[in-house]
Amino acid sequence: MLANIQAHILPNVGFVLWDNSTVPTDLSPDALAFVFADEGVVAALVRRLSFHTFLNLWVTARIDLRNGSLFDLAARRPKERGKALVKKLDKGLVLATAAKFLFVPRGGLAAIRGDKARADASEAANKANVHYHYDLSNAFYELFLDPEMVYTCAYFRDWNNDLATAQRDKLDMICRKLRLRPGESFLDISCGWGALVCHAAQYYGVRAHGVTLSEEQFAYAREKVARLGLEDKVTLELRDYAFVQGSFDKIASIGMSASPIKPAISRRSIAC
Repeated sequence: MLANIQAHILPNVGFVLWDNSTVPTDLSPDALAFVFADEGVVAALVRRLSFHTFLNLWVTARIDLRNGSLFDLAARRPKERGKALVKKLDKGLVLATAAKFLFVPRGGLAAIRGDKARADASEAANKANVHYHYDLSNAFYELFLDPEMVYTCAYFRDWNNDLATAQRDKLDMICRKLRLRPGESFLDISCGWGALVCHAAQYYGVRAHGVTLSEEQFAYAREKVARLGLEDKVTLELRDYAFVQGSFDKIASIGMSASPIKPAISRRSIAC
């Protein structure tokens, strides 16, 4: 099937498969080529051929481009229309080959990491996944994050601003979007190293509560709260947000992939 596609739709692009075989078989080492990390890549594309599927495979490094970029790929796209190219494919060969992958596991992020990450949304799985990603050490993240240790994208109000300024502006923008007022209760789901809860308490006078599953983040945030003298305004909890009890005036969840488990908290305002 890949040979069929390579010959008619992507004549200037090859494929490198998970067993190091290539399509075409005489593919040059310096040729522009798709690299498939495992046979589940083909299974995923066969079952749901879409840009979303391709993007998921791309960002998890299960599909990669060798000896070039997406711009190089775009420059080599065929001049013919898509329907004309599809007509050239051997439909029987494509269907016969695709059928072989119908029952092959599609894999995913958990398959890449092996047993270090789990794909379900249980409390234990969430804890394991967070531990795998964030508990590498705070010193490691300090190497490339801003002084407030904000892990999500910054907000540059001016092209000349540095990262520290852009991250402070982002924290302030979130607080303004939530219209935080002194005395309100505020929950930050997946609070990270405590940047937002501290900023909200310090400059907007709220009673902030942060939740994280990372032991390293929890320790860092507690030290920061004490260092800033915010113990009477900021509380922190080491637990899955889905099991937080209480009622809050405002809630933020910045850049977190949420568990499908429904949290036992009431929500009036959410910033995502």
